Amino acid sequence: MAVVARYFRIWRRLAGNSIRTQLSTSLGSAGYLVGKILRLFFFLGYLLAIFKQLPSLKGYTVYEVVLFFMTFNIIDVSAQFLFRGLYGVKYLIEEGDFDKILTQPAHALFRISAMGVDLLDLLTLLPIAGVTAWTLRRLPHPVHAAEVAVFVALIANAMVIAYAFHVFVGALSVRTQELESAIWIYRDVMTLGRFPISIYQELMRGLFVTLVPVGVMVSFPAQALLGLLSWRGVAYAVALAFAFHLAAQAFWKSSLREYTSIST
Repeated sequence: MAVVARYFRIWRRLAGNSIRTQLSTSLGSAGYLVGKILRLFFFLGYLLAIFKQLPSLKGYTVYEVVLFFMTFNIIDVSAQFLFRGLYGVKYLIEEGDFDKILTQPAHALFRISAMGVDLLDLLTLLPIAGVTAWTLRRLPHPVHAAEVAVFVALIANAMVIAYAFHVFVGALSVRTQELESAIWIYRDVMTLGRFPISIYQELMRGLFVTLVPVGVMVSFPAQALLGLLSWRGVAYAVALAFAFHLAAQAFWKSSLREYTSIST
């Protein structure tokens, strides 16, 4: 518990520094926040407009598809809030700050992640939570407490996979000092999870539950909430997250061994 408390204090201090920096440019931050919320509601309106012409999508009703979309937003925005700092690895290397972080007693990955905490992402989660609650009340069947518990657990599981992806991107920056293309590939692939993976062809569905587990991250939690996911699927999701986490940590350590200090 002492270690957890210590790292929470570190996170709180670094997150506070990041948030204070954002508040110093309050006008620009407010405009960015409004833009993110408008984009959310515009896409939601787009979905509702589609279903005026279609009775269902691969057997899912309009509000069930909206649930998939909101699950995607919960995971995507939460990952941005918690792990955005890993996008700054390239900048830290170029400025020489990465060497300093590696010599400090706190875990380097944790410290880098906490440096980029974004208040705007946290505020964006509020309307997302509201729309999700609104959607749940309009599903064709009642949602039970057990389904909600599995949903929350699989959201946490998805965050482990999202963290692994961010670690892969950060490790790639350590190796190559190239970041932008890897970030945009990750972002573009994640957007495919806005819809149920059943709408894609079989090959794509296979990729989305194995090598590029967008389906495990987004579709599995939503399916669990709808009572459509078996316990075998839950166990598979947990095992996959564990495997991705181990692979990401191994790649990060390997990249550090290949890293040449900017001071040398």
